[in-house]
Order: sequence, then C-alpha cells, then structure tokens
Amino acid sequence: MKKVITISRQYASGGRTIGKMVAQELGIPLYDTEIIKDTMKKTGLSEEMVEAAEQRVTNSFLFNLAMGVDDAHNHMKQIEKAEHEIIQGYVEKGACVIVGRSANFVLEKADSLNVFVFSNIKQRIAYALSHYDVDEKQAKLMIEKTDRERKIHAMSFYSKEWGNKSNYDLLLNSGELGIEKCVKLIVDAVK
Repeated sequence: MKKVITISRQYASGGRTIGKMVAQELGIPLYDTEIIKDTMKKTGLSEEMVEAAEQRVTNSFLFNLAMGVDDAHNHMKQIEKAEHEIIQGYVEKGACVIVGRSANFVLEKADSLNVFVFSNIKQRIAYALSHYDVDEKQAKLMIEKTDRERKIHAMSFYSKEWGNKSNYDLLLNSGELGIEKCVKLIVDAVK
C-alpha cells in the first residue's frame, strides 16, 4: 500500500469529501485544515496571515503593499518552510491522506499516490450550491477565484503547475464518476 495519498482538487469538485471518505475507508488520519492550524502554531502567525500568504503569495500587489514587500516575502518563506516540516512530520507518523496545500509537490520523492480531482464548471456550481450558502453567481466567482489562487500558490511556492496532469498519478472527474466511485478508485489504487 502507498504510504501517503495527496489530494489536490478544483474548488467545489468534492475533493475534500473524497479525502475524508478515503481516510475513513482505510482507517488512516486525514490532514486538511490542520495544516493551517499547525502552521500558525509553528510560525506564531495568525490564521488570517497564513491564509493570506498562501492564497495571495507574491503575485498580490495588495498583500505586498499591506505587509511591506520584505515582510511579505519573509512570512511566505517562513510559512513555506513550516508547511514542509509539518507535512513531512505527518508522513513520518505513518500512512495518511493529505488534502490540499500542494502536498504532492512537497512529497515529490515520497511513496505517495498523488490524486487530482476535477469536474466541469456546471457540476462544480451545482456542488457549491448544495454545500455552501451561495447563489449561482457567487459560486462561479468563488470557483474561479479559488482555482486561480491555487495555481498561483503552486507556481509561487514550488514552481509547479497546479492541475497539470503530469504532476499527478491519478486524475478523477468527480462530476462524471461520482464521489463514491472516486473513493473506490483511490482505495483500490493504493492497495
């Protein structure tokens, strides 16, 4: 069995739900939002600061302006180093599922199955409408914004293209396959 499963995903594709179900099915820990909390503890930065640095990185004029260019750069380096250490620490504890945070790039040389979950925009809007308190216009804007931020994060921190099929072992169209089938395919792939 592969030791680690990383799940990268388009926003509102069901990747977080898939990650939770895979972890439950395999009886292994899931690391998702814990990464932000552990990064806060390790760096002493606020949740807002960690999330802002991760999502807006150096490409954000406003983030750099608000933080000061040198402070923004230093915080980003501090966060990147902390996240690497935290993710490596999870892996050292044993088998696990890690959702997001470009973990596939952090664990490039690890014994891992790197999954990318995607779906078409209509299915993602429908997912967002059923899972979040948003209307259709807000859902579309959130999807576009979050995907854009994930691309920027991967490129800025790792010089890698988020969503590029060559960066993953398994690509799953959750809109076509459904959540349960995606879970089964991942579980089968790691055994």
